[in-house]
Amino acid sequence: MKLNCVLTFKTMLTRMVVLIILLGATHATLAQSDTYTVAAHEQDFIARFIFSTIEKQSNISFQYADYPVFSERLEAVEDGKIDFVANITYTKSRASRFIFSEPINIEPTYLFNRDGESFDEMHVIGTTMGTAFNDIIQRYYPDKRVLGFNDNKVAYESLLAGNIDGYIGTFLQLENFLSAGFKATSINDQVSIPPVSIITNKQQNKPLLALFSDIIAKDSVQKEIRRYIDSYITEIAIKQLRDKVKSSGLDLDSVIEIYLNPRPPYVFSDSNGLPVGISVEFAKQICSLNQLKCRMVYDPTETWSASLQKLTLGERDVTSPIADIKHRQRILNFSRPYASIHGVIAKRVGYKEEVYRHISELFAEKVGVVENDVFASITRRSLPNKTLVYYGDTKKLISGLNTGEVDYAITSQVTLDTLLYEQNITNVTQDRYFRPFYQSELSFGFPKTERGEILAQLFNRTLDFIDANSINRRYQPPANWRELNEKESDKRRLNIINALLALLVLVTFFFGYITNHRANHDALTKLKNRHALNRIRKQALEKGHGLIYIDLNRFKHINDTYGHTVGDQVLRCYAKRLKETIDGQIYRIGGDEFVAITEFDPNELNSILNQLESYPFIVRGSGVVLTLYASVGVFLPDTSELSIKQLLIYTDFAMYEAKRNDKVRSVIIDEDKLRDLVAVHDPKKRSHRDVPEG
Repeated sequence: MKLNCVLTFKTMLTRMVVLIILLGATHATLAQSDTYTVAAHEQDFIARFIFSTIEKQSNISFQYADYPVFSERLEAVEDGKIDFVANITYTKSRASRFIFSEPINIEPTYLFNRDGESFDEMHVIGTTMGTAFNDIIQRYYPDKRVLGFNDNKVAYESLLAGNIDGYIGTFLQLENFLSAGFKATSINDQVSIPPVSIITNKQQNKPLLALFSDIIAKDSVQKEIRRYIDSYITEIAIKQLRDKVKSSGLDLDSVIEIYLNPRPPYVFSDSNGLPVGISVEFAKQICSLNQLKCRMVYDPTETWSASLQKLTLGERDVTSPIADIKHRQRILNFSRPYASIHGVIAKRVGYKEEVYRHISELFAEKVGVVENDVFASITRRSLPNKTLVYYGDTKKLISGLNTGEVDYAITSQVTLDTLLYEQNITNVTQDRYFRPFYQSELSFGFPKTERGEILAQLFNRTLDFIDANSINRRYQPPANWRELNEKESDKRRLNIINALLALLVLVTFFFGYITNHRANHDALTKLKNRHALNRIRKQALEKGHGLIYIDLNRFKHINDTYGHTVGDQVLRCYAKRLKETIDGQIYRIGGDEFVAITEFDPNELNSILNQLESYPFIVRGSGVVLTLYASVGVFLPDTSELSIKQLLIYTDFAMYEAKRNDKVRSVIIDEDKLRDLVAVHDPKKRSHRDVPEG
């Protein structure tokens, strides 16, 4: 600890000396000139922010010279006409021409194209001539051809003509390319664009670069740069969208009527009866970004056939959500999809496991659907002679399935998941044995009119600037909502596996294999047993391996209260938890005692112990949830070269020490703790343990 303090002080002292020297050099330079010239593109607000920040935090001033062409900026620095340029990528060739500061920030980089294709799909890439993008793409993507441009208009024409698949540029070109009708995708996470620096070509300016880097490297400055970038991009996107509205010919004074089609979680009623959901959020953001006058129409009592007819006749401007089905494309316009819908078949937990694989096989079952729903049409086509049970909405459908009115319910996956989660229904689950039978995309639908086509284009364009993932996550259930149902399924599968294993034991008995297996494994938990552990008792642990001794607390009380069947379930569940937590050899050496020999990092021990010391257990059929605890002794890796037999003795003592102390769940044996245990306990005279069982 003292050494670290000394090193820290020396580092600080060295840094202070360097800064004093730099500031001295800076002041000497400032005696000659306190104003420096920098080259910055008129749209390069990042460079201007960087130099203005330096001005605020020093006595240095800057004046700006406009050099619109990138290569001209570099030539001006090289010729000594200007002092500094920011946002320059370091390359070996430039290092021989310029003096570079430490990297100060990442320059936002974009891929521009017509239809939003991915970078991986492209073969010919355009970029600004003289920039580092050429070298970077050729180095990491040698299969792609790179063409250099000095004029954006020439690049536009090449994109439109298909001579290049995409164009890589910086945020300086973002507004121009968006205005020209191209799409922009951030590509910093795909193409390894190095950080950028400030450059100079005057030796007397070199000491200032270190001062600039220290100022720009501050957390507050970096955060402000990020806010500036985000604000700039959003401002450009909204400006382009509004310009698009003005030039579209759309009557901005007329109200746009958007019908919200009831379908949880896309559209549903909140506690006040107002519409909320994924589709509602998308519609509100689109109207806000475009400054449109929108009126949301929400009528849960209106039939879908009536809603579809009003949209088709142009009585409404927009309907959402609506599936972009091929036959509808003849009568309606659609935006691009903003969500996917997958068909699923639900059933009661435990009903006909892995019997049917396709919806058409349900000819003998009671099948429920929502009236006028897309899945009702699909089911009628798959079961043409079947009498279906119709419900008014999905909530009533799942309720009918839960009570046994129908055997199967056909609906969308996200709707099913949301209802099961929100209604806390544990007796219904998706039958995953069925093959996927339906998938479609949800979009905004518009009439097949000139106004509808303009709105479709506008909505489609605006969807590029909405955080769809954030909206979808907000209205969908958490990932672990199926946990209870999955546990029930796991128990049933475990019973099947046990039956198969029993049959396997019977067959393999005649071939001699079962004798050895049963001699070394516990029949209940399938873990290795005490006999298997005794076979290695004279060995020492491998390097990096430790030993964990576990005893379940109050296990006898569980057996006495709930019966041995539940006790066996507890042991199996805990054994499963052990195998999921520990990657090593695990043994059940007694009724409720376990030993694990595994390789682990002591720094990760707390996370392992959190999983082993306590866990929840649901008593099947009663709804009772028990929190079960365990006492644990841990022999740390590389603590001693004792044999496993001797380690078990001392780890057993540690475990029982934890069992006697209500304030701890685990006792860890390091070198000091081992000396204490050796001093207290003589393994040859080990007395009978006096802690009550369980």
